Amino acid sequence: NTIEKELRSLEKAALQSQMNPHFIFNSLNSIQNFIMGNDKLAAMDYLSRFAKLIRLTLNASSEETISLHDEIQMLNHYLSLEKLRFKSKFDFIVDVDMDLHVHDTQIPPMLIQPLVENAIKHGMKDRSEGGKIEVLFARKNDKVVVTVRDNGTGFSEYDSNSLHKSMGMDITQKRLGYED
Repeated sequence: NTIEKELRSLEKAALQSQMNPHFIFNSLNSIQNFIMGNDKLAAMDYLSRFAKLIRLTLNASSEETISLHDEIQMLNHYLSLEKLRFKSKFDFIVDVDMDLHVHDTQIPPMLIQPLVENAIKHGMKDRSEGGKIEVLFARKNDKVVVTVRDNGTGFSEYDSNSLHKSMGMDITQKRLGYED
């Protein structure tokens, strides 16, 4: 039914738009900190990268699916910004299996970003340096398999039982059709 399809599309767009304000706030705060610290070059570099990411995100947000290439581009910009924001306490790699054609493979936009955000927030929280985040894309039985891995300490018992639930993760679960 066309109406049901349109409703699902609108719901996805609404869920995606809820992810962006948190990241935008953090980015603007980082730019402000660079300016207040009189680090104009870092502020300009960050602002330029931020503008590129916002353009990519705005273009992707109106689409039902985007190429894996575009998603990887957004993830690289996002991770670069977060690396700057956290003063290089982690390095990252985004890797794609050779048998996965990034221009031909379509995925929902901004689906991986909340997973990467959690790896930064939770995996890198106790690190001052030497952190590593990996985002790996592979093909398995006609499906795209994404692995987000970090070398952080992992979730403590307190974290995993916490009443706080990540909005980004909740939205991602809903977009994938998983309910609690």
